[in-house]
Amino acid sequence: MGMQRTDLADQVKSLVTIQDVAEHYGFHPNRAGYICCPFHREKTASLKLYSDQRGWCCFGCHAGGTVIDFVMKLFDIPFRQAILRINADFALGLTWDKPDPAVRSAILEARRREAQRKAKLEQLEDKHRELASEHQYWWDVLKYFEPTRGDWEAGFIHPLYAEAVRKQPYLEYLLDELEEEILEVKADRGRKGTTARKHSPGSPR
Repeated sequence: MGMQRTDLADQVKSLVTIQDVAEHYGFHPNRAGYICCPFHREKTASLKLYSDQRGWCCFGCHAGGTVIDFVMKLFDIPFRQAILRINADFALGLTWDKPDPAVRSAILEARRREAQRKAKLEQLEDKHRELASEHQYWWDVLKYFEPTRGDWEAGFIHPLYAEAVRKQPYLEYLLDELEEEILEVKADRGRKGTTARKHSPGSPR
């Protein structure tokens, strides 16, 4: 017996989150999960994207609903067409026939891996920003406290300059490592295997 329209809608809602849908169509939520509502004019993001399949709600125009409602409103299309669009755009492979449990499980697993990849990428990029800021600080220290010719002749080296000389190579090494890992995560490869990492030069003890 063919699958009812509501059954297919339930599958779509269980496989695709509102964050998936929003990002796919060009809306990138801030850290609190808000985007600028595409359904009314605003400068401050007021449309909240909820996790755990709870959908979305705009506190400005009071629109809200499920992922299907979002696509219906975004493209001004009816319910059934919105289901078909999500199915096609996300390559879900769903049909009006009874779903294959193995296919549904594979889709859910792919979604889980993608969520993990995004979380890992955000963590790495946050760490990179912190290290880049620290690197810039010690670079400024290096330039500001650089000994003059007289300092060299007198044998005077400012302690902060000496510390900057020691730290800079290690910070540069860490930044290089992070940039490499970020590129790998973006390419959805990640670090695989148990290959030993190269020795870090000048690592502080």
